[in-house]
Amino acid sequence: MSHRKVLEPHLARKLALAALAVAMLNAPPIQAQAQAQASAQSVATPKFEVASVKPSKDCGASGGSAGGEKSGGVSPSPGRLHVCATLHDLIGDAYVAYADGRTNRTRQARLSGAPLSGGPAWVGSDRYLIDAKPERAASQEMMHGPMMQAILEERFHLKIRRETREVPGYALTAAKGANRLQRFQEGSCLLVDLTQFPTPPAPPGQKNCLNGVFAGTGQNRIFQAQGISLDRFSSLIGWAVDRPVFDKTGIPGLFDFHLEFAPDEATPTLTDPTLPPAQPSDEPAGPSLFAAIQELGLKLEPARGPKEFLVIDHVERPSAN
Repeated sequence: MSHRKVLEPHLARKLALAALAVAMLNAPPIQAQAQAQASAQSVATPKFEVASVKPSKDCGASGGSAGGEKSGGVSPSPGRLHVCATLHDLIGDAYVAYADGRTNRTRQARLSGAPLSGGPAWVGSDRYLIDAKPERAASQEMMHGPMMQAILEERFHLKIRRETREVPGYALTAAKGANRLQRFQEGSCLLVDLTQFPTPPAPPGQKNCLNGVFAGTGQNRIFQAQGISLDRFSSLIGWAVDRPVFDKTGIPGLFDFHLEFAPDEATPTLTDPTLPPAQPSDEPAGPSLFAAIQELGLKLEPARGPKEFLVIDHVERPSAN
C-alpha cells in the first residue's frame, strides 16, 4: 500500500508532462491551420482595384437600361462590373441573389427571399452607375455578391442586418386521402443545379428539367416544373400569391407539376396592371390557383410563419469619386 502511494504522485507527474508535451506538439499545427483558413478566406474573395460610383438619371427605368447597362443582375461586360440600379436592387443582388458568390435561385433571386426594411425613400428611387475593375479575375456572381457588399459598405456606409419576423402566409398541407402528385421519373430530364447561372445546356439528345415556369395561355396561366421538391414548389407558389408559403406536407421526394389556373386577386403578381393584358380567347377560365392545388390532393391554408428580412440600420448617399 505504501509503495503505491509513493508511485501515484510520480505517475501523475509523468502523465502531466506527457500531456503537456502532446499539447505543445499539437499547438503549432492548430495555429497554422487557423491561419491557413483565414488566409484562404481572404484569397477567396478578390477586391476591386478601382471602382466608380456615380448618381445617374439616364440609365433607364427599372427592368432595363439605356446604353446596354443593366438594372441589377449580372452585367454583360466580361472581366469587370458595370451596372446601373437603385440601391434597393444592388442590396438584393449583393446580400441575397449572389450573397456567397454564386447564383442563389433557391431563394428566388432578388428580395422576394428577404424583403428590405428601413432606410430612406431614395434607396428605392435614386439610381447609381457603378463601374469597377477587379484586381484579379472574378466571376460576375462574385462581383455582384461579396465584392459588391464591400462597395456598398465602404461608399454608402451601409450597415445592414438580417432579422426573422413572423408574418402571415400560407401553409401547404396534404388534404385527406391519397395525393395525386406526379412523381418525377429519373432520367426523364436532367435536374438543374440552382447554383449555376445561366443553366448549362443539356447534352445532345437530352433536356434540362423545368425549374418552375409561369406562362400565359389566353386568360389563364400555366405553371410547369419537373423534378422539384414540395419545399421548392411552396417557394415558387409564394411568389405568385405574394406571401410566403410554408411546406407542411411532410411528403419527401421530387415531383412534376402542370397547373392551369385563372389569375385573380389572390395571385397579385400574375395580375399586375403593368403587365401586358391577356389576349382575348374563347378558352374558358380555369380554376383559381388554390383550387388547382386542391386537385393535386394538397391545400393552402392561412398560417403565420418565419420570414427573413434585411434591415438597413444606416446608409448615406455616396461621396463624389
